[in-house]
Amino acid sequence: MPAGSHRFRTETRRLLDIVVNSLYSHPDVFLRELVSNASDALDRLRFEALTDPGLAAGGSEPEILVRPDAASGTLTVSDNGIGMTADELSRNLGTIAGSGTGRFLEGADPASAPELIGRFGVGFYSAFMVAGRVEVVSRRAGSDEPAARWESDGRESFTVEEAERTGSGTDVILHLKDGMEEYLDPDRLGGIVRAYSDYLPHPVRLAMPDGPGGGALNSGTPLWLTPEKDVRDGGYEDFYRHLSGSPDEPFSHLSCHAEGAVEFHALLFIPSKRPFEALMPDWHPGIDLYSRRIRILQACPDLLPNWLRFVGGVVESPDLPLNISREMLQQSQASRTIGRALTRKVLDWLARLSGGDGDGYASFFTEFGDFLKEGLLSDAENRDEIATLLMTWTASDPDRPVLVKDLPSDGPGGGSLYYVTGPDRKSLAASPHLEAARRAGAEVLLLDGPLDGLIAPVLSSVLGRRLIALDREEADADLSDEEKRKRDEASARLSGLLEFMKDSLGGIVGDVRVSTRLDRSPCVVVPGRNDPGDAFRGMMKAMRREIDEVPGILEINPDHGLTRYMMELFETSRSDGRLARCVRLVHQTGLILAGSPPTDPASFAEDVSAAVLEGH
Repeated sequence: MPAGSHRFRTETRRLLDIVVNSLYSHPDVFLRELVSNASDALDRLRFEALTDPGLAAGGSEPEILVRPDAASGTLTVSDNGIGMTADELSRNLGTIAGSGTGRFLEGADPASAPELIGRFGVGFYSAFMVAGRVEVVSRRAGSDEPAARWESDGRESFTVEEAERTGSGTDVILHLKDGMEEYLDPDRLGGIVRAYSDYLPHPVRLAMPDGPGGGALNSGTPLWLTPEKDVRDGGYEDFYRHLSGSPDEPFSHLSCHAEGAVEFHALLFIPSKRPFEALMPDWHPGIDLYSRRIRILQACPDLLPNWLRFVGGVVESPDLPLNISREMLQQSQASRTIGRALTRKVLDWLARLSGGDGDGYASFFTEFGDFLKEGLLSDAENRDEIATLLMTWTASDPDRPVLVKDLPSDGPGGGSLYYVTGPDRKSLAASPHLEAARRAGAEVLLLDGPLDGLIAPVLSSVLGRRLIALDREEADADLSDEEKRKRDEASARLSGLLEFMKDSLGGIVGDVRVSTRLDRSPCVVVPGRNDPGDAFRGMMKAMRREIDEVPGILEINPDHGLTRYMMELFETSRSDGRLARCVRLVHQTGLILAGSPPTDPASFAEDVSAAVLEGH
């Protein structure tokens, strides 16, 4: 294409308008794109110099300069890479998607070609998001042609003419629009480089007008591509602090590399403490996604299932299917393969941790066990593996959790597991629901997490062991023949009192029955078998769906002194008010022993006071 002024083709002008105004989500991305192009130019020069050593003769060390000039209102991004001739400027910059990198890779041997970034041929035009006019001055390495200048306002046309430049490489000069002065601030520019381009293999330096470049803004060393034996002591911890902004050390890290259908490197971290933000319902930190050392997405949510959102870190793959703006991961077989492989590696990692230091894994589970339980409910594909990672507290030791899979199966009840649910395991350990199990020497699981009421049926299916709730209405299938005989005899003996109590309490209880589970306690209120439980009710409430409360079952201890006293009142003076008051007190006491507050504290206090004053 000859020098002079040239109009963009009509379809090119339309596409340019889309690129400038709609393609990118944030103007900061322009610097990522220009620095990436400069890095590609340096890599191409190094690659072509392998077969033409003269290209590198007398050349300086490769570098990228970012030069703000407040006086002229310009920002220049320069490299000393391969450069372009006037014809290449016209072809590469005068045609949207006319990527010089793409054409180079098409003609290169895939086995030896360098990993270059700019394949779509649109990244350069992101400069027009912040610039009203862009100049590109370039000189091709190894060419006798003079330097050339490409210039355009990104609207109708561009010009190409001869220019002056010492040495090969390219200067992209942005004449910034009004309101874009923030991109002349050295600190702002340094922050953008570190956010997107920190791990480019070439130094990116900040230079003042007409001055040399200073120290590198980027580190240039991606830790996830560094063999573990070469990482200095404390290197992973420092990188975690840099990545997370947390002053703490991570609980654990995983560095891994996968090859096969897709290739990726990953460096993942588990925090030592649950972040405060994890309490927020919309907390989705995700994994930082890189492609060829350039950050494409911060906190990408698609690489791990949502229940593993406590895992942070970095994943890099040359095979990621990116959209044209390189800001979004396209759904494809490659991304799904990476996601499954990464999830498998995290599960193996957690399995190794669970088999190591018991106190360390217990500390992890205390912080993040709820996420694993969420996975048990939501991730059917990995449910069996997740179940082996779960821990639980038990009545015999409420302070030290044990792996559920390691619970013995040869105690009372055979392979069955007994459990109670509630908000506080210390209170659960002292609950009257456990009295019969303690008498039999059976272990009881204390499920005090917000999801525990939902996971018990799933856990039972996965483990192949029956889980029996001790804080529910008793079922005949859970009782021995001797227990059923004693219960039936006591129910017959106390039938009149039981009917009186149910009539007195009305609809606030579903039934009044004799209990087989109580030894010392006089009574307890338990949910009926058809009650969905507090966990399910809480989930429905979060979804703004209300479900009706189900009246509980009042169970009384037939051998307790309070029951004998009520029976005496029933037989001698059931109509003088004392029995009715005693029934109300028993019901409220049963609620308290079950871990619930009295339904009517004022009436409860009044009944207690009256009973004390009467000496009963």
